[in-house]
Amino acid sequence: MKKLWIRRVLYSVIALLGVLICVFIWADHELNKVMGKSTKVIDFSSFIKSSQIVQIRNANVLSEDCTHFIKNQDVLIKDGMIVQLSENLVINKDAALIDGTDKYLIPGLVDSHAHLQESKNDLFLYLANGVTYIRDMAGRHVVLEWRKSIQKNGLGPRMFIASRPIYSESGLMGYYYAWTRKTVDYSNKEDAQKGIKKIKEQGYDAIKMYGFVNPEMFKTTLEIAKENNIPVIGHIPLVNLDTFYQSGQKEVAHIEEITKKTIEDFGKSIAKNPNEYLAFLKVRSAQIAKNLKQNDISVTSTVWLCESFVGQRFNLKSKLKEIELKYVNPKIVEGTPLYKSGWLPGRNGYEYNGKDDPGARKLSLTYWKTYAEAIHIMTKTLVDHKVSIMAGTDATVATVVPGFSLHDELESLSKSGMTNSQAIYSATVEPGQWMKSKTGKIKIGYHSDLVLLSNNPLEDIRNTKAIEYVFFNQHIINKTQIKMILKAIEDANNENRSIEIDEYLK
Repeated sequence: MKKLWIRRVLYSVIALLGVLICVFIWADHELNKVMGKSTKVIDFSSFIKSSQIVQIRNANVLSEDCTHFIKNQDVLIKDGMIVQLSENLVINKDAALIDGTDKYLIPGLVDSHAHLQESKNDLFLYLANGVTYIRDMAGRHVVLEWRKSIQKNGLGPRMFIASRPIYSESGLMGYYYAWTRKTVDYSNKEDAQKGIKKIKEQGYDAIKMYGFVNPEMFKTTLEIAKENNIPVIGHIPLVNLDTFYQSGQKEVAHIEEITKKTIEDFGKSIAKNPNEYLAFLKVRSAQIAKNLKQNDISVTSTVWLCESFVGQRFNLKSKLKEIELKYVNPKIVEGTPLYKSGWLPGRNGYEYNGKDDPGARKLSLTYWKTYAEAIHIMTKTLVDHKVSIMAGTDATVATVVPGFSLHDELESLSKSGMTNSQAIYSATVEPGQWMKSKTGKIKIGYHSDLVLLSNNPLEDIRNTKAIEYVFFNQHIINKTQIKMILKAIEDANNENRSIEIDEYLK
């Protein structure tokens, strides 16, 4: 009898382990599926033209400070570098000639906050939108491999790649976050040294700080990063702003990171006290901006995303119709039943949770409207105090479409207090200087990351979308080829789609 009981217990344990293994395998598959790897990668090389020497004739060229266009300029490009820039250059008989008459040449755009996942077609969405450089803010091994390939063949945007986000959880929670959120977890100095050493050895350009890191591990991370000569960028962790200013972290990944700290300092419900909070912020924001400027801390924007929260939460279907949803990797859009990581109704984590209490709904609406207004106030104050702002979008977060989103962000920055000149500067010169890269300016000795527009973006910031040609490395794509690239990506997405999206399209 005893042996029979032992046997039954053993079988039950084996069965339970089998179920747990099956659940783990399924969950792991779901977590990997939403990275978008299963969507077919288009043959991008078939759509582009390559030329060792290119001459752009008679274009209006954006000045290095982005304040005006210089008329009737010729630009000679050789092996992906700008080698001559002046009026009436002698025509190079070996060059591919591009007529820039009545057109506007600007530097290739930079999205300073992007998330590439494993959706390789997104690289081509960036280029099709004139985005020739991206900062990937939660890198993974496959993206490092893509960068190596691009450095050899030039078939993609340049990339600055930050590490996976740092967490300071320990034990089982540390393993859980490392698995589900692809984090780097450590809770003591020894593990921090190992983790940061590995990040540097793998080839990452920076350490991505996250908001849940405790003060001790935040300080430890900054100290070890300094020893390894690798910058720390990203979120503001569990410290107050006064501590953060002096920490040595040189960039904040979202303007909202700053406003969230002011909400904490306000100490009351902003949904119940919106006007009082906004008055508090207007007083507080000037000193915050001064401290950021004094400590040479740059800020990446992501304003459009914060503006979208009200629409995503309370009118998601209409919000989806505003964006270029058909070009987004379908597995990213669809998400997973494990958690609300998708973009669609019922799968979108920003969507209102459906409480019927009208009072609760009203408070939530007030909160998110106040939140967006706070972002505008903080942005305007940062601009007024000449804090370094880099345009970033947080693409592939819900409704933020790779490539297209940077043009949305420039419009939001323009509406938030930047001149069109300052908005373009934030997506060209500012990130180029921050990354110490020869990009972001039309200048001899700089990379030929360029966009030729049919209309003047200084007159209307929406004209950054009026793309005639994109130049990157030794390659060129024109507006006809751009349409073909987008169609190929749309077709690849449709082949891998499990949920139809016709009702959400424009």
